Amino acid sequence: MLFFLQSCATKRDKEFVDLDTGKVEETLEIDQVKFDKFIVKKKNKEEQSFSDSERRSEEKKRSENKVEKEVPKKSQPNKELKKSKVPKKVLPLIKKKVAKQAKDYPKEFLNYDKVSREVWAEHKPKVYVGEKFTFKVGYLGLTVGHIQMETLPNAEINGREVYHFKARMRSARYYSYIYTLDDSLESFVTTDSFLPLKYVLLQRESGQKVDDLQLFDQEELKTYFFYKRLKEGKKTKREEEKPIPSFFQDSFSALHFVRGLPLKLGETYKFPIVTRGKIWILEMKPERIEEISANGEVFKAIRVNAETRFPGVLEKKGDILFWYSADEERKLLKFEADVKIGSVSGELVEYIPSH
Repeated sequence: MLFFLQSCATKRDKEFVDLDTGKVEETLEIDQVKFDKFIVKKKNKEEQSFSDSERRSEEKKRSENKVEKEVPKKSQPNKELKKSKVPKKVLPLIKKKVAKQAKDYPKEFLNYDKVSREVWAEHKPKVYVGEKFTFKVGYLGLTVGHIQMETLPNAEINGREVYHFKARMRSARYYSYIYTLDDSLESFVTTDSFLPLKYVLLQRESGQKVDDLQLFDQEELKTYFFYKRLKEGKKTKREEEKPIPSFFQDSFSALHFVRGLPLKLGETYKFPIVTRGKIWILEMKPERIEEISANGEVFKAIRVNAETRFPGVLEKKGDILFWYSADEERKLLKFEADVKIGSVSGELVEYIPSH
């Protein structure tokens, strides 16, 4: 019986239909004039081509610099690591924001920033336009759906160039008798500082429809959260405005942010996640190198334990395991997370490289 159900996940289950996230402001009835600076503008082909050329040139320079630096040196096991610095292009924005918010900037945010500053200093974006991942999602031995992650061409928000990350989640057709899920998620992240500007989630699931929009004002250090849910004929709406730290990720951009970290075994990378006006602390701990199978290949992968915690008392909330390829590209290959009953897993089944 289990084999039969698993075999029902056909190619059609991996055919995703886009939901129109571009009209979420209208459905949420937002004062568009107030939030004009969060309008997404697509770059034309010439601008995108130039941007891609710059990216490849930058990657080539990094590769050449890496080779030059790989000169044998005497080991210094007890020497403390020098404190790294945030790239110069990020500093003016951060200084401006903190100075502006000095009076009412939450004290705990200063502590977050102190730790996160070192994480951002080690970060080197690994973003490849056109790259596409498809994962099969398993639960209790069944393939219950698929997730597709894609990097779209860079766009522009309020004169700033942004990376455009997209994900689509869909339940398997046979599983629709139990629960139907068809969601679309987008995140827009600045190319100069890898900080989110906009997050859009549309959930079309059994018995409910959810529109979730989160805007991140990096100048005012505020997040604006808009939410609407229609369930069993009842409508729920929420609008919130909350302060945010200088360094953070949203719940989706964090997956892409981690690819750009060194992921050195034994180290911990800690930074805030802002979602629906709330702040979580995420700790990423690379544990070991493992050989795993994914998409018909065998990879050397870095197993990373991700712990999410409440701020303040830091009560443990949950763990998720991720496996990123140990090569230069740091592709996401697999994930596992415990839930109330059993565990949910994801395994890469299709991969399309950037073009």
